Amino acid sequence: MPITRLNVTLPTGIVDDIKALYGQRGLSLFLEEAAREKLDAVKKKAYKGLIEGYRSTAEETKEVLKKFESAVTEKRGV
Repeated sequence: MPITRLNVTLPTGIVDDIKALYGQRGLSLFLEEAAREKLDAVKKKAYKGLIEGYRSTAEETKEVLKKFESAVTEKRGV
């Protein structure tokens, strides 16, 4: 996977805590893992909203499709 170098500004206390737990070289790994976890949570929430939206309109969609199907089959004389 390609890597992009960033210049990030964080409060000193946060950086010190991360370094104390993960070591000097563990900072990038920690930030990568934290970003992945946050992105996963945001995506999951967005997908959940989409699924709920689809479910809430499913019956209405079925009715529209039935009307469309009837109109198409009538025109063809089927």
